[in-house]
Amino acid sequence: MCGEAIVFSNKPKGVTLEGGVEYYLCACGRSKDGVFCDGSHKVTSCLPKKVVVEDTRQYHICMCKSSKNFPFCDGTHSQYSDKDVGGTVFGD
Repeated sequence: MCGEAIVFSNKPKGVTLEGGVEYYLCACGRSKDGVFCDGSHKVTSCLPKKVVVEDTRQYHICMCKSSKNFPFCDGTHSQYSDKDVGGTVFGD
């Protein structure tokens, strides 16, 4: 988790990823869609997360940017309320 990340959403997002394809997923919470990196991290020390999955299927992507299994959801988003969206992620 990047210390400068912000909570994009307090719910995960289902995204279909194709097996064998290289993706760069947003780790800062500032990209336009919150899932794929669009370069918005450049104002932070955060870097996108490079991911290649084996199987083509839907994955639950962490949108709170706090999952211990980032970029995949582990349920950590449940600690965030609607008022936390847009704010800094909680530390460990």
